Amino acid sequence: MDLDKNELLTRVSIFSVLAEEERNVVAAKCQWSNYSKNQTVLDESDSSTDIFFVIEGSVSAKGFSMNGKEVTYTFISQGEMFGEFAAIDNQTRSASIQPMEDAVIARMSSADFKSVLHDYPPVAVRFAEHLVQKLRYLTNRVFEFSTMSVGYRLHAELLRYCVESGIQENAAKIEPAPTHYEIAARISTHREAVSRHLSQLEAAGIVEASRKRIIVLDVNRLRDIVNEFSSDHL
Repeated sequence: MDLDKNELLTRVSIFSVLAEEERNVVAAKCQWSNYSKNQTVLDESDSSTDIFFVIEGSVSAKGFSMNGKEVTYTFISQGEMFGEFAAIDNQTRSASIQPMEDAVIARMSSADFKSVLHDYPPVAVRFAEHLVQKLRYLTNRVFEFSTMSVGYRLHAELLRYCVESGIQENAAKIEPAPTHYEIAARISTHREAVSRHLSQLEAAGIVEASRKRIIVLDVNRLRDIVNEFSSDHL
C-alpha cells in the first residue's frame, strides 16, 4: 500500500464524500490487509459481523449447493463493499468471498460502521443508495433466472460485463476475460453451455472471444436481444 490510508479511502464510494479530517477518523477504525488471488477472505460459515471495503483488486461472492456446485452471486470491484448485511442485522453470512486477483481490503467492525453512519449523514445517504442499487441488481437477477433460458442469461451477463468494462463506439473489450467456468457459475449453468452459446454469438458476428479477452463488436445488437426478451415477458 504505497498511498496513505486517508487517500486509499477516497476510492470507496461511500467515503468519498468525507473531508480529509473525517476520513482520518474513519481510516483509524479500519484494519488493513493484503490478500492473494483465491485466498479466502470470508467464509459463508463465518460468525463475524464486520464490513469490508475493497481498496485494490476485486473479489467474487459465491456459495455452494449441497452437492458442491459452485454458484457465483456477483463480482465486487475496487471501491465497493461486502459484508454489509451482517454488519447491519448481525445475522449469518450469505456468501463466501475470494479475491479474483491480489487485493487490498479494509475491515471495520459493525459497531464502528454504525457509528460512522450516525456521525456522518452523507455517508449514510450513500450507503442507502448502495443498498437500493443492490436490490435492483438482485431483482433483475431473479427475473433472469425465473424467465430466461441459458442463452438469454448469457446475453444479459455479457451486457453487464460491457457496462462494467466501458462501451466505446458500440463496442466493449472485456479483458481479462472471465473463464467459461466463471461465467457458468454466474448464470447457473455448465461450462459447455457457455462455450456453445459464445460460439453462436461469434458466428453471428456479435462477439470475438479468446482465452484472454472477449470483444463485443455490437453492443446495441446484444442489448436489443436482451430488451426484446424482457419486453415479451412483461
